Amino acid sequence: MVIHDTVFVIWLLAAGPLWAAIGLFLLPSVNQGRAESEQISITTLQIAGVIGGFALGPVGVGLFYFEPALIRRTTLTAGVAITVFVSSQVLARIVDPNLPSGLWLLLAGPLWAAVAAFILPRQYRAVEANDQNVLTAAALGGFAIGPIIIGLMWKHTPKISRDWMIVLGSLGAWQIYTLFAIHNTTNPCVASPYHITYLTQQTANGVVIGAIYSLMAVGLTLIYSVQGIVSFAHGQLYMVGGYFSFYFLLHGSNILSDITGAEISINPIWGIPVAAIIVFVMGAVFERIFLKPMHEGLIERVSEYAILITFGFGFFIEYTTLAIAGPFPQRTDRFIEIRRFTLQRAQITDDFAFGPINIIGDRAFAMVVGIILIFALLYFLQRTWTGRALRATSQDRQAAAVTGINPTNMNTLSFGMGSMLAAMSGAALIPIFAWVPWVGAEMVGRSYVIVVLGGLGSVPGALLGGVIVGIVEALGAGCHPDPSRGAAYKEAFALVIFALVLLLKPTGLFGREQT
Repeated sequence: MVIHDTVFVIWLLAAGPLWAAIGLFLLPSVNQGRAESEQISITTLQIAGVIGGFALGPVGVGLFYFEPALIRRTTLTAGVAITVFVSSQVLARIVDPNLPSGLWLLLAGPLWAAVAAFILPRQYRAVEANDQNVLTAAALGGFAIGPIIIGLMWKHTPKISRDWMIVLGSLGAWQIYTLFAIHNTTNPCVASPYHITYLTQQTANGVVIGAIYSLMAVGLTLIYSVQGIVSFAHGQLYMVGGYFSFYFLLHGSNILSDITGAEISINPIWGIPVAAIIVFVMGAVFERIFLKPMHEGLIERVSEYAILITFGFGFFIEYTTLAIAGPFPQRTDRFIEIRRFTLQRAQITDDFAFGPINIIGDRAFAMVVGIILIFALLYFLQRTWTGRALRATSQDRQAAAVTGINPTNMNTLSFGMGSMLAAMSGAALIPIFAWVPWVGAEMVGRSYVIVVLGGLGSVPGALLGGVIVGIVEALGAGCHPDPSRGAAYKEAFALVIFALVLLLKPTGLFGREQT
């Protein structure tokens, strides 16, 4: 059945932005007559009013008004889910796609974001209110709910919490997705009934490759955590790890074949520890010779020196590899003979089926290797004396030295281990991608994004950040209207996430404030 434009307008009046505005101003009065110990924070009530009104109109506002005990994280999450489901079902059947786009631009959108960002910070400063995060919340709120956010923040000048920005950002993202779906009905990410399968497939691809991204980023965050510097040679160490694995497998197989008289092939899994050992030694030697003087106070401009010396080290590695190996792409044999793992198709209803979901065998194997190595590193850092010494050095070098820890040795160990993890990541991916001497430049950019997203110095953050970046790239490339251009924009999608994190939480998901 086709739902006409009139029904869409009726839905906007029965729920949607109008009742979200009513709930926004009505729910804070819930605290009247309640004991101070029983009162709910104004911010929570305002968020509940927006979600309840937008999801169920007067029903949602009434439930939260007469039963404030229902205002919990679970019910608010359910309200967001109902909002997305109901409104998406309505919007997906609109006859004229220009109607919802026009209404959205009128009621919210970029213009209101610019107006709110211009007006509200000035109002906060005029009344001497706390203006932390006001600019970000104003821009997100104007984009998501238009003049409603201006009225709310102008009148109450509330303190902006992270929950505010999450709700407003999620609402804005949902609106963009819905408008995209309306105007691109044939796109595989929104075309019913198989878009759920396609989205799941792209998400699975992103998780798999994101785990490998994480392994490289973990090495970078380990170096930063202990030494306080960013290694600009990290991409080249990743690249050279793949080449060490390749040449070990090539020459090792040839030697064994000559000895036994039969053709013998070494599994690429053995190239990972070989690359790890060689690059660990490279990193440790480099740190002792070039970075140790920096920590001993022999260098005046430490930050500039660290940038230049690590950049020069990476430049040396890349062009030495180019001179020895040449510009020709290389790749090792497969890890396993299974080409793909498949989750079989399941017929849910007569009109809807889920699957199949395919994961390339070598990528799945590399993902498992990456996850095992990251958890091994976490165990090392949490459970061993040396790991605790690394963590102590990262938190307070002078206090660590007082307890008998040698910070100089910890510096060398951290740089060696960080380099080793980059090399192991490269050795895990060379059976999957064509390897050339400049392959590290693309990957190191992702690593910087992942480290900032997860939080500088946080190993769990690097793991989660890598998975997030992998999923965003896979979905961005897969959902782009032009698949060939979408693949070229993969890094741009990650940079969008990078920019949002800097706006919403500059310390990253697990980062700690610098004191």
